[in-house]
Amino acid sequence: MTRAHRHLFGSAVCFVLGAPAFAQSTPSEAARPFTYGVELAFRSGHADRGYLISDRPVIQPVLWVSGNGTDLSAWGNFTLAENTDGSRPNILEFELTRTYEWSKLSIGPGARMYFYHDPLSSYRERSLEGWLFLAYDAGPFRLFTNHSLDVLTYKGSYFVDAGIEAEGALSERVELKGSVGAGWASALFNQSWFGVPTAALNRAIAQGWLTAYLTPHLYLVPHFEYNRTLDPAVRAVHPRPSYLLVGLTLGGEF
Repeated sequence: MTRAHRHLFGSAVCFVLGAPAFAQSTPSEAARPFTYGVELAFRSGHADRGYLISDRPVIQPVLWVSGNGTDLSAWGNFTLAENTDGSRPNILEFELTRTYEWSKLSIGPGARMYFYHDPLSSYRERSLEGWLFLAYDAGPFRLFTNHSLDVLTYKGSYFVDAGIEAEGALSERVELKGSVGAGWASALFNQSWFGVPTAALNRAIAQGWLTAYLTPHLYLVPHFEYNRTLDPAVRAVHPRPSYLLVGLTLGGEF
């Protein structure tokens, strides 16, 4: 499995790519109670739920451990250059998710604690969010919806993404995956993030990943994310209402 697209949505899509035939676990590996992994991503910028946080290149490391349907991860976003507005946002996140599966349905409640710091200013921020990841396997594609609710700094701020994703093997070692979706935000969310006190269908988003397994444990993932802000009021205050981010991730799971 890979975590390459866990944070690309901003809404932390946690449904993983299926391993190709040559990367399937052996019986001894499958019996292991825990797995762990590390990734290092280089991206042209970083956005969270349609809000462009970094418009300059960033580096994003992530470490995780998984076992019995539970994932614990630590993720960071570090800027490599100042944004056009003169800021250098650095972010650290800790996430705990538990996944339950019934037939074709996956349910993943989770919690995320994040810390934001700009070393060029005195501004700091932290908050705690509850998440709920839902997916339904409809055969050739998967339906998903991801919900987040702030319970600390911006209490009551709610955002939901919903969409469809599909994947397929191009060869024994190469997989292609893509998704399209839309995101709706509560009035509290838009007030906190954009200064617009209205609930709205905020955005449409399209993403794609190509996963190339270098070995059974190591993989390389080029990816892209395109976001278009839909609501006129949010577009009016968004410095980049439409943006395209690209990146490359190197990772391994053991």
